[in-house]
Amino acid sequence: MSCSFLVVDMLLLLGARIQDQLIYPQDSGLSAWIGEQFSFLYNSSRVVIALVVSSFVAVLTEFASNTASTTLLLPVLISLSEAIRVHPLYLMMTGTLSASLAFCLPSATGPNALVFAFKEIRVIDMIRTGIIMNVISIIITVGATSTWMFSMLDLQEYPCWADPNITCPGAP
Repeated sequence: MSCSFLVVDMLLLLGARIQDQLIYPQDSGLSAWIGEQFSFLYNSSRVVIALVVSSFVAVLTEFASNTASTTLLLPVLISLSEAIRVHPLYLMMTGTLSASLAFCLPSATGPNALVFAFKEIRVIDMIRTGIIMNVISIIITVGATSTWMFSMLDLQEYPCWADPNITCPGAP
């Protein structure tokens, strides 16, 4: 049994994704710096904050794997939560859910690469459809995290355990 064709494009995409998984972020201070760049969100509503976080993560996952994006962005979201005084779980859960919104490019997910490998669909067609799917998914994610998750997990106040400058009552 032999393979009648070899899709080099797909092999390159999958090889890049495997390499992407092997890179781990190091504590260089970059997470804190990026988090501080979003400090303009300080007095914004939680819906606006979730919209910015969800959109940023969704765009990033189009170019990097979901796992790598989440691994890289969770420290950034923790720094952002410190800068704007929002519960870190709110930002981290919004970002983690949004990391699954990769619908536009062949490199975004394995299934996208497989569909693209058969040369039946052009990249521009994937982008057109993917943008619509991303916008709908971002709206659903922001709605869910800003309503259900926010109230179920009681994320209204910035917790004392997340502030490095405060000792929580009852802590050793």
